[in-house]
Amino acid sequence: MRKQPILLTSLLAFQFAYAKEPEYEAPPLDEVVISVSGYEQKILDTAASVNVVTSSQIHNGQAEDNLSEPLNRVPGIFALNRQNYAQDLQISSRGFGANSTFGTRGIRLYVDNIPGTVADGQGQISHIDLPSTERIEVIRGPFSVLYGNSSGGVISVFSEDGGPKNNIQPYFELGSYSQRKAGIKASGLYKNTNYLFDVGDFHTDGYRVHSAADRFNANSKIKFRPVSDSVITFVANNVNLSAQDPLGLTAAQLAANPKQAGNNAISQNTRKTVLQTQTGFTIDTRIDQKNQLLFTPYYGQRHVTQFLAATNNGVIDLKRDFYGMDSKWIHKDQLIGMPLTFVGGVDFNENDDQRQTYQNNGGIQGALGQTYRMSAKNFDQYAHIDWRLLERLALNFGARNSQTNLSSISNNPSLNNTSSGSHAYQALTSMVSLQYYLSEVSNVYVSYGSSFDTPTLNQVTYNSSFTGSNFGLNAATTKQVEIGFKSKLSKSAQIILALFNANTSNDIVVGASSLGRTSFTNAPKTNRQGIEASAQFILPHQFELNMAYTLLNATVKEAYLNNNAYVLSGNRIPGVPNQGLFSELLWVKPNKSIEAAVEARVNGSMAVNDINSPSMATGYAVLNLRTMFRQEIAGGWSLSQFFRINNILNRSYVGSVIVNQTSSQFYEPAPTRNWLVGAKANYQF
Repeated sequence: MRKQPILLTSLLAFQFAYAKEPEYEAPPLDEVVISVSGYEQKILDTAASVNVVTSSQIHNGQAEDNLSEPLNRVPGIFALNRQNYAQDLQISSRGFGANSTFGTRGIRLYVDNIPGTVADGQGQISHIDLPSTERIEVIRGPFSVLYGNSSGGVISVFSEDGGPKNNIQPYFELGSYSQRKAGIKASGLYKNTNYLFDVGDFHTDGYRVHSAADRFNANSKIKFRPVSDSVITFVANNVNLSAQDPLGLTAAQLAANPKQAGNNAISQNTRKTVLQTQTGFTIDTRIDQKNQLLFTPYYGQRHVTQFLAATNNGVIDLKRDFYGMDSKWIHKDQLIGMPLTFVGGVDFNENDDQRQTYQNNGGIQGALGQTYRMSAKNFDQYAHIDWRLLERLALNFGARNSQTNLSSISNNPSLNNTSSGSHAYQALTSMVSLQYYLSEVSNVYVSYGSSFDTPTLNQVTYNSSFTGSNFGLNAATTKQVEIGFKSKLSKSAQIILALFNANTSNDIVVGASSLGRTSFTNAPKTNRQGIEASAQFILPHQFELNMAYTLLNATVKEAYLNNNAYVLSGNRIPGVPNQGLFSELLWVKPNKSIEAAVEARVNGSMAVNDINSPSMATGYAVLNLRTMFRQEIAGGWSLSQFFRINNILNRSYVGSVIVNQTSSQFYEPAPTRNWLVGAKANYQF
């Protein structure tokens, strides 16, 4: 797909935004506050690419089912919906994480400061409960190295705080493919305690054959002050998922019938069940006006049973315990008469896995194949300084020492064979940035950072022949530079721009993917460079225009041999669109009783494998329409309803790909035109 039409559309929209003086103001960029760094900081004051998805953007007229909905409006992030709840979304940040076959990789995840990424760097998103989410903060670039084993960025989800009044809110939705969801949320304030509880049940038959899913989510958050200078926040969540796996399609299957299931999906009854419970708490103690301590321990259990398309070892039963803690000291002072903030801390994380494989006899669990006991541990120490050197100049510097250990003991009872392996990884990563304030509401910055990514336990499970483990994988190391600009251009316009270049050595890439199993290898050198832009314009007559654009060139920089084929220098990294645009034109009635919007989403082409052959998955453009109504009723009641049509032009396109699939089942088609309606009732007392 050519880049010129997208850029031209962006420029025309920018020109239209200044056609007339607006009738009301935008939420100012200089007032948007983030806390993912551990202390509150305005977006304008961060020398990093940071975006916040607000509560209204998460909830109003949205399905609130998948994290791809809010993340689509964040530049640099590609959240591709596989239409396969057995495999999660395919989330990448600046091209990092696109090789993940399930879950997330290369991105740190947090929910209410509790890690959603375990010690080996693999993250899960199925427990994120969007109906009770208040905001999502997203960091990309060098600044993210301060958070540990990741190169792409940080996604931090924050649940609502209850209060000041009590609310009970039932909700439901119905849509295409027998989609339905029902739930209830309760929040409020009792004495000195804020509370939030939400439970929801979701079902879909799926767009494709053999893609039905059922998911139950529960989320709770309790926040109270035992003493005036301390706040304790308890968080607990649960997810119970059962999903069929339609697998990918070949190009011929895609052309013949994109709704069909892939080879052996039905005969082997490919599917997954997930049961996860996680809990933790944060103690936030303010010692005095200059010093603050935060302590966050957590614990969770995850049980996954997955039926693959393979017969031998085609059933995986995984039981995981994961736990850890983060301890942080924040000190605010002055140095040479200028403000300085210091953050220092340690964190420890561990996950212990018990994995068993069985025969898959036509979708029925058969004889025991292999057993694995696997463990990942990491212990990190970190420090970060944010110092306002001069009135218009700020310095950020941070460093993190990371130690990660992976180990595995496997046994094959039928062969009376036991094997083991381990690998220890250590790295000192750092970042530095300079930020210059052009005015009170505009600044430019330059930042540099080094980071590293260790393999996950899943990535070391199979070698290239799927006959043993793969502890020869090296950790990927990345050096990244970024130049950025942030400005509230006027009372009606604000913009964030970033240019970045990231060079990676020993990038961890997919070696082969067959029958639901994946092996990984190291690519000597890769590069990711691009442009990110996000903007908000308040237009006349209660219109608002929101835009996010990404231009990404992710390529191999040194040729290598992978799966008996040479990957040439200059080849595109698979699974990564070369550009993306999200644009939303929103109209809101002054009393907020009605709002309507048109959403445009454009993604460029994607390579499906390392050798870039067969041809790319082509780019696409889709339009969505939505409207929402609100009514205030006497007695503390209020109602809201929404209706949305997705892909209103009825485009047929590939929404995501399975990288390096050895049977050429690369393609995961997205739905054609579909609809969704929903309603909420809220009782406040």
